[in-house]
Amino acid sequence: MNKSEKKKQKTAAGGRMTLLGYYNALPPRTFPKTQFVEDVAARCGVDEASVRNWIMGRNRPKTDEQKEVLSQMTGIPVNELWPE
Repeated sequence: MNKSEKKKQKTAAGGRMTLLGYYNALPPRTFPKTQFVEDVAARCGVDEASVRNWIMGRNRPKTDEQKEVLSQMTGIPVNELWPE
C-alpha cells in the first residue's frame, strides 16, 4: 500500500487506524498477513474465514474477549477497530 492509499484508509476512519487499515498496512504478498489471520483465529478460537470477515467488516467478533484479543494484537483500541 502506498502513502496515498494509507492516508485514504486512515481518513476514511476519521484519521484513526481501523482493523482493515491495520491489515492493509501489512506488507503485501508476504507471510505476515497470513500469519496475522492464523494467529487471530487460533487465539480467538474461530476459523480463518471468520477473521477475514472481521477484517473486511462483514461481521464482528461475538465476544468482548475476541475484540480484546484483536485490540491487544494490533494496538488499536476496541472502539476504533471498525469505522462507524
